[in-house]
Order: sequence, then structure tokens, then C-alpha cells
Amino acid sequence: MAESAAKSTFDKLRVASLYCPFCRQARPVRLKLLLCLPQGDKYAYYCQECGAELAAKMEKGES
Repeated sequence: MAESAAKSTFDKLRVASLYCPFCRQARPVRLKLLLCLPQGDKYAYYCQECGAELAAKMEKGES
């Protein structure tokens, strides 16, 4: 049961910075909600410096 609680907490982890291949260094990111789906919400991470999309993630909805 403790493993499921830890996994739930890990799934909601937010990223503060990611490597940007255009800036060629780690940069702070903005999180933007792209879609609200029945399976969950889809988010994208964008570089704050150049605006490039760096990653995406799907956050499962509560049942």
C-alpha cells in the first residue's frame, strides 16, 4: 500500500527545468495544459527562454 502512495506522489511531480536543445543548456520551463480527456489531462513543457516544446506528459484523472 505504501508503494501505491509513493507512485501517486511521483506521478504528480512537476519539472522546474529541462535541457533545451535550441538554447543548449538547462532552462526553466512553463507547464501548459493541452487537452482534458476522459483518461486524464495532457500537459506540455515549454522553454521559458525560446518557447520550444521540450516534453509532454499525461496525468491520469481521479477515479
